[in-house]
Amino acid sequence: MSEQGEMKAKAGGPVDDRGTDQTEARAILKRLRDNGFEGSDEKLAVALGRPAEQVVAWMNGVEPVDDDVVMKARGIATDRNIQIE
Repeated sequence: MSEQGEMKAKAGGPVDDRGTDQTEARAILKRLRDNGFEGSDEKLAVALGRPAEQVVAWMNGVEPVDDDVVMKARGIATDRNIQIE
């Protein structure tokens, strides 16, 4: 996570330059997981290069979603032709 993205995520402000907030970021990840990875947190974690525990924490709102993850999710969705937004 970029330092700026981490600070934005923790502050509750927009996660990225598109103005994506935490609720929207979690929704993007959930749609990607459900539509592209058979609803599996573990498979999504592998695709994002993050631990499955972290994906679960994002989904439950325990840990903030950072800008790097949102950008990766959008890239994966584009590559796999999955509608997430």
